[in-house]
Amino acid sequence: MAERLVTIATFNEATEAHIVKGRLESEGILCFLGDEHIIGAQPFYSAAVGGVKLRVTEQDVEEAQAILTRIRQGDNLFDYDTIEMAPPMQEHVEVQTCPHCGSDNISEEKYNKTVFSISYLFLGFPLPFLSRKYTCYNCGKTWKAKK
Repeated sequence: MAERLVTIATFNEATEAHIVKGRLESEGILCFLGDEHIIGAQPFYSAAVGGVKLRVTEQDVEEAQAILTRIRQGDNLFDYDTIEMAPPMQEHVEVQTCPHCGSDNISEEKYNKTVFSISYLFLGFPLPFLSRKYTCYNCGKTWKAKK
């Protein structure tokens, strides 16, 4: 048998409704928004259609209303200690240095500027040919990357 949805709150703006919906979903309550697209397209129709409606299943009404009351009172009783955070991803970045002077004050040129400019001039759009050149700002030397 299908669950009935009950409207527990209405909002004038869809963004406010989405914030509260996210909070309820984080507490484990299944909820839906009604008329959000109408008000998103025509915000002045909010009063005519009755606002964005936040709906939950019949069995979750009491718990959802208790959470809404806590939100409106400003109480934040969400248990952040139960959330498992993923460890930050470590990216392996190889630092290039100038082979002539050893400086790390360099820039990478990914595309060949000559081919880029000529193709834009004659074809009307640039062709991005990869170049992989490096230029040192300290000594002014230019070299190609070793693969």
